Amino acid sequence: MAVGQMGVLGIASNLSWDTLNQLKDNEIKNQVNPITKKIEANMEKQTELTSLLTMMTSLNTNFKNLSDFSTYLKRSASVEGNGVKATAGEGLAIQDIKINVKQLAQNDVNQVGLKFASRDSVFSSENTTLSFYHNGTNYDIEIKAGMSVSEVGQAITDKTNGAVMGIIMKTGGDEPYQLMIQGKDSGAQNKIYFGSTLESAAMPGGQLTGGTFEIEIGGQTINIDLANDVETKIGNTAENNAKALLKAINEKIENDPSLTDIKDKLKSGEITIGLNSTGKGLLFNDSKGGEINVNITDAKVKVVEGGSEVDTDLGFVKTSVGASSTDLITSSAVSSSALSGIITINGEKIDLSGINNGSGAGNAQAVADKINATANLNGKVSAEVKNGKLVINSLDGNSVRIGAEGANSEEQTKVLNSVGLQMGSYATSQGFLEKMDITNIQKAQNAQFTYNGIEIERDKNSVDDVVSGLSLELTAITEANKEVVVRISRDDSGIAEEMEKFVENYNTMYNKIQELMRYDEDTEVAGVFNGNSDIRQIIRQFNSIITSNDINGDNLVKFGIYFNDDGTLKMDKEKFNSAFKEDPDKAVAFFRSTTSVSRGVSTEVDGVFTKLRNTMDKLITGSNSTLKLLETSLVDEQKTLNEDKTKTQESIDSRYETMASRWSAYDQLIAKTQQQSLAVQNMINSLNSSN
Repeated sequence: MAVGQMGVLGIASNLSWDTLNQLKDNEIKNQVNPITKKIEANMEKQTELTSLLTMMTSLNTNFKNLSDFSTYLKRSASVEGNGVKATAGEGLAIQDIKINVKQLAQNDVNQVGLKFASRDSVFSSENTTLSFYHNGTNYDIEIKAGMSVSEVGQAITDKTNGAVMGIIMKTGGDEPYQLMIQGKDSGAQNKIYFGSTLESAAMPGGQLTGGTFEIEIGGQTINIDLANDVETKIGNTAENNAKALLKAINEKIENDPSLTDIKDKLKSGEITIGLNSTGKGLLFNDSKGGEINVNITDAKVKVVEGGSEVDTDLGFVKTSVGASSTDLITSSAVSSSALSGIITINGEKIDLSGINNGSGAGNAQAVADKINATANLNGKVSAEVKNGKLVINSLDGNSVRIGAEGANSEEQTKVLNSVGLQMGSYATSQGFLEKMDITNIQKAQNAQFTYNGIEIERDKNSVDDVVSGLSLELTAITEANKEVVVRISRDDSGIAEEMEKFVENYNTMYNKIQELMRYDEDTEVAGVFNGNSDIRQIIRQFNSIITSNDINGDNLVKFGIYFNDDGTLKMDKEKFNSAFKEDPDKAVAFFRSTTSVSRGVSTEVDGVFTKLRNTMDKLITGSNSTLKLLETSLVDEQKTLNEDKTKTQESIDSRYETMASRWSAYDQLIAKTQQQSLAVQNMINSLNSSN
């Protein structure tokens, strides 16, 4: 760095700055530049050490894998036959497994018989409700007059959070679009039950000692004597008693000639009698939406021997569902003012004039009375008041049409609003269910198969919980009297591949170390770590282990691992595979570890790759490992060199700035002296001239 920009210090002195700059440059060359070269050499060492550490880390991964027991526990699964796919996990016992698939799990798929010209076609011109039960929950899908097919499908999906999906399919024909209602998940518990569904909670455990159970379904009644028809005992669980009661009901249906109609409906699927989704209670379904009623009389249960009998409802908190259990039309608030105008129900006029009872509930009751008093609605429509609101139901299962008289639609709406009603046709859930003509085209069911002769049932075709480590995918039903054989065997292909990676990564590291340690006598060029004993010892430590024999006299040469003349490794894969297959357990002991027993004391003897891993860990793992300490020392050295360089440069700069200031002062002094001398000379010259 030059200490001045001018060529001379002063006009009078003719002193040059070059002298200072030359002196300063010489000091920088002798004091700063050597430090810079040391910093550059240090940075090169750090870069090369980082590269070496990366290579050694990759090699250590091979050491760890080849010393890890899990590497030798890999398994493969082959399948003889059709209908099953298998995947074997680590450590699964080597064996043959016989599987016979009797039934695949599948989801419930139902087709609505109504057909439409497009997805946007009107699904229904009536207001109604689609009711169904799925996996423990009853759903009521509100269908408003004028909704499109797509909107109804989406309403089903949204209401169930996707558990049941409304899907529009193009099946063909002049009206090609149909609504499919299907479950998302497979399994018998995911069946969709349309119509009326009555489900109990968990039944009590213990012995049923008395009382009767009566179920009305499908228009017939089944009577069960709980003490004599149901086989229960002390110690029974809820599951036991639910199965026992179901068995008694089925036996009654099978043996009672008067129940033939129910038997036929059970076979057709119109009626379902079974266990609920938990298996601890019962479920009854009438797919046509008919009434289901349960009546339990004097039911008793004894839980423990010697205990007293207690009353029980068998888990039936709710005892009735069906056509009469859900109201068809419920009004909004009825006006408390005087009513006027005429509403129509199924075309029959109901005159509201004169109704003025001072409250909404009072007016609603008066309207209900007028409806019930209309002769032509008798036996067809009923009206009542619930919670102050007008409720209208169909008695014959047909639709109920609500309207009003008036000069225009505005006047008609005003009349209906006064009693909280809306114009339109309202179809009963049961009646509309018949119009929908729903057909089950795929039954929800569990997968059923045998595993070495043991009966297994699951709700999915992907099964991974029969035995730990084995995953099965059931794809087809097995032919009768034939079994699929799943063979579990060793999978040692990964071991040979890992050994190849070890050889490759060792050679990469070896060549790098040779580069770092080299010295060319002709060119006198040396590697950055030439002469470093820590780096030089790496190859020696590894080679002593690689060439060693274990207690049985085995070494890596036996497994096809050799040294080339240049110090790198090579692998004969064919020899490796042959030696490993000859005695896998002995090979694993050599690679990983074995147990030596001397005088009754067991000692774990490290295998070759365990030794290599431990040696590598001492070199690169942890802050106190050999190369990490070297890395730290280089970082510290760099810091010290940077500080020395900065201090040296600052010292030189400061010293020469001081010298420059002094020279500048000298220049000013010389200039002043020259000026004074010139003034005296001028005076002398002036005196001489005057004489």
